[in-house]
Amino acid sequence: MDTLPIDLTQLVAAIMASLLVLIPVLGLAIRFSARPFVDALVASRGEGARPADLEALRTRIDALEHEVKDLTGGAARPALPDARPIPLRP
Repeated sequence: MDTLPIDLTQLVAAIMASLLVLIPVLGLAIRFSARPFVDALVASRGEGARPADLEALRTRIDALEHEVKDLTGGAARPALPDARPIPLRP
């Protein structure tokens, strides 16, 4: 079985050049994607959390919990609205 010769020096140079570009790009992507999460975590747990913000979050969570309870409805299957015919255009 014939194999093509591999120049190890060029292969390492290509990998290093790729990493030289990819590592900063990956770092920036992680920083920008994680920053809103970290800001929200610090705001909710830190001293800077305002009571109005926390109360608004509690209200939203309560509303979502209520909606989930309504969807389950205590039955084995969630209740769906009555079926309506789909209007067709002439």
